[in-house]
Amino acid sequence: MESTGTAAGAAAERPGISQRIERLPMTSYQRIIGIIIVVAWFFDAVDLGTMTFLLPSIMKEFGLDNVRAGLLGSMSFVGMFFGTMSAGFLSDKLGRKTILQWSMIVWGIAGLLTACSWNITSLFVFRFILGLGLGAELPVGTSMLPEFLPKGSRGRYVAVMEGLLPVGIITAGVLAYFIVPSVGWRFVFVAEALPALWLLVIRRKIPESPRWLEAVGLTDEADKVMTAMEKEVEKRSGKPLPPITGTGSVEKGKAKISGFAQLWSGGYYKRTIMLWILWPAGLFGFYGLTTWFGSLLMAKGFSMTKSIGFIIMITSGGIPGFILATYLIDKIGRKLVVIFGLIMTAVSAYFYGQAVSYNVLFFCGCMLNFFQYAMWSAIYAYTPELYPTHIRATGAGMASSVGRIGAILGPYAMGAMMGAYGSGSVFTLAGSLFGFAALVTLLLGPETKGKTLEDINK
Repeated sequence: MESTGTAAGAAAERPGISQRIERLPMTSYQRIIGIIIVVAWFFDAVDLGTMTFLLPSIMKEFGLDNVRAGLLGSMSFVGMFFGTMSAGFLSDKLGRKTILQWSMIVWGIAGLLTACSWNITSLFVFRFILGLGLGAELPVGTSMLPEFLPKGSRGRYVAVMEGLLPVGIITAGVLAYFIVPSVGWRFVFVAEALPALWLLVIRRKIPESPRWLEAVGLTDEADKVMTAMEKEVEKRSGKPLPPITGTGSVEKGKAKISGFAQLWSGGYYKRTIMLWILWPAGLFGFYGLTTWFGSLLMAKGFSMTKSIGFIIMITSGGIPGFILATYLIDKIGRKLVVIFGLIMTAVSAYFYGQAVSYNVLFFCGCMLNFFQYAMWSAIYAYTPELYPTHIRATGAGMASSVGRIGAILGPYAMGAMMGAYGSGSVFTLAGSLFGFAALVTLLLGPETKGKTLEDINK
């Protein structure tokens, strides 16, 4: 049997972390790491769906009009803009695990503070801080998870992580359904803040990314983490590990230019342009629609309780959507799933906005959620693969951060449009943006299916 963790020898002949990860069979050890990161992301997803269900109650308590309510809906996305931007850089400098834990501390404390808001100003401030924590976790989680996995499993696990968003929104709806009528909207934020304690599990069970350690030059620490992983995998598989083939390529993170500048250099600038259009367009449509779902339904004559139930039902259409995407991204590729999801989301959004009967509204709502969650599952799997390890979190974080501009503008702009032109106009606008993003992805996006992270970014 080959010794795990290559011993002495010339550094140039030492197999890279990528080769050592790629030869590992999938066992419960990698799955547990994946589940822990995915669960942390799921808690974020619950809060991301909260305003969809709580906005009508908050509008009533504080006497908000549509414009100020739209600003409140955008406030957490303002925080996410700064959170995703800073966390990407910090994660590439300080490590994935450290920033992931701090992000959970910030959003947990901010959630409790939001529940204690005494006026609209304090509510705006605490939602902004909560957005900082939520935004920080997104690029770290999506960068960290694929770095532990071989190419055959990478896309599937990241797609599952993003695919939990509809489950998170449904969970937020269930919490609102039972908590709001009995004790009020504030206790929903309390319930959502408690899972921040999950960081204790992360601290104990997840090592630092060995790919990141190697990329920043900490080769001895990377070797130590990788050796421990190999021993665990070998023990759980009950078989000797396959041999390491070749020395492969090792990414070097010490570059002459900054991580941000590298996003616009060489072969990366087209990818950056694509992502900086795809993310804002997608998030403008996504959050512009979901933030106002409850209010739009109440405008059509639904009661608040019935609106919550309806949104939960149509959001459940996203679950088979992300399951299908999880299967397809490793079969036909990330790029094709992203493009098809964008086009079908655009079509579904348009017809949802034109629906007049309950049955048509329900069917189009299910289709809208089916395709948009399939689309986002593929986008989250696709984005971190487009950059090398030493700028992966920076690239994913900046794409997500720029995307928050769309998320910030969406709830506000659509609230104003709904008042001026009617509810159908917001769905037409969202559909047009989804279609434009599909065209840009078709023209500028590379395919990453079946390639190692290192091969994609040579």
